[in-house]
Amino acid sequence: MKIDNKIFNELKRVRQEITTPLLIITVVAYFSFISVIAFKPDLFGQSFLETNFSTGIILGFLLILLIFIVTLIYVYQANKKLEPLIKQIQTSYKK
Repeated sequence: MKIDNKIFNELKRVRQEITTPLLIITVVAYFSFISVIAFKPDLFGQSFLETNFSTGIILGFLLILLIFIVTLIYVYQANKKLEPLIKQIQTSYKK
């Protein structure tokens, strides 16, 4: 019942490679959005391309869409890269 430390360390490294860029994208997008609300709220009140939608509504929707895409990327990468390593750890643990 000995877990291979190389596999576990590889799992930690790969997880870090996946989560760090996605976290940075999420935090930068969110804090950029909030900073505009805090310091230049009039930018979000402007009409978007002469429609009934304001720039704030469009950018808010795009922020939600970005977070959805980030989540999809994480799930895809986790299934592709993390799951095989987890399975290896599980099988070495059962031995």
